[in-house]
Amino acid sequence: MFEAVEISREITGSGQNLLLCGDAYQQQPALSALAGQAQAVYIDPPFMTGETFTRRRRFGTSGWKTGRPMPEYPAYIDRFADTKEYLELLRSLIECAKALLKPTGVLYLHLDWRTSAYARLLCDEIFGEDMFLNEIVWSYESGGRAKKYFSRKHDTILLYARSKDYHFDLRRVPLARAEHRKNHMRRCVDENGRSYSQITTGGKVYRYYDDAPVYPGDVWSDISHLQQKDPERTGYPTQKPLKLLERLLLPVVREGDMVADLCCGSGTAMEAAQSLGCRFVGVDKSPEAILTTASRLECSDLTIDCPCTMDETPLEVQRPRRDAAADGLPRRAPILPEDRAAAGHAGKLECGQNHAGGPASDAALPPKPETAGTAVVLRSAGRVRGDCCIDGGRGGAEESVSGERLRCPNNAFW
Repeated sequence: MFEAVEISREITGSGQNLLLCGDAYQQQPALSALAGQAQAVYIDPPFMTGETFTRRRRFGTSGWKTGRPMPEYPAYIDRFADTKEYLELLRSLIECAKALLKPTGVLYLHLDWRTSAYARLLCDEIFGEDMFLNEIVWSYESGGRAKKYFSRKHDTILLYARSKDYHFDLRRVPLARAEHRKNHMRRCVDENGRSYSQITTGGKVYRYYDDAPVYPGDVWSDISHLQQKDPERTGYPTQKPLKLLERLLLPVVREGDMVADLCCGSGTAMEAAQSLGCRFVGVDKSPEAILTTASRLECSDLTIDCPCTMDETPLEVQRPRRDAAADGLPRRAPILPEDRAAAGHAGKLECGQNHAGGPASDAALPPKPETAGTAVVLRSAGRVRGDCCIDGGRGGAEESVSGERLRCPNNAFW
């Protein structure tokens, strides 16, 4: 049997990097202490789709080999009463971003066709119209085609500066020049044997050498949307590709700078920041987002701040199922805690092992923590006995049959 413990913070090393479970726009002491320190803030908020999103996690040896079983866990709810409620959230996030940025910093706000126009007006109001730098169009290919209008296959990323002293170095994101011939330009070879294209405009001659780098404009079509079987996928919905975040961050940060993501979701921005030698702060109200982000990082200096409170509501261990009688099937008695203990299920399941020390079997599939009446997978401040452990393990689960469960501030069960 397990003893439920309440752990709200886990610190590794100096703890200079932060993952915070909660709403970024609320008065969070941990965020207030970082005011004016971030060089870049990235926000990928809900898009007001009206949907409920879940994260699919591979489980056990079979799960990692074949993709099954792959239970779903709650990620976030993207539903709002009306546009006004959504814009209040967006305004709060933008104001929080401005407070975190230092004078040389910039904001990236990632949205789509639903709310990008509203966001542009809000950013103009909060940052100032003269602080607008770019409206980046990320164009991608994905499944489905519209028949009654042109297919909506791009996202919009707004770029705003905190002040006129912002840092931006485009030379850090060179691209290879396209190999196709520019038919409207004259092809030439200079005295050193270097090929180039040439055009004369307004009496001036412009040369574009084939071996010289080019740099991105504000329409990006060379970065692919993550496909279903992409090895980069974490199972978290709306995950963005690492290459996209690296291109966004490279021109605006230097090694040692701080990067903040106020809706960190799958943790792509945190992984990109770490790969560039930056400190990072990730915030999300979803415990599943904090778990996913932590599992992607190899960080020796990390604080995971996830306040929890005990919920004494008793739980049955048996997962709810359809009425067997209605299906013409024999009824099955619920599995009681003492039955599970007798069967060996109450033993502690380390990562990738069952109670006997062998590989975790698919039969030990962890129940969904959001469903009333299930045994709860215990997590403590992000360190999880499950398929995505911070310490690198995969498979297995640690279950509580004590009738207690952990509840986070946003009422999501841990």
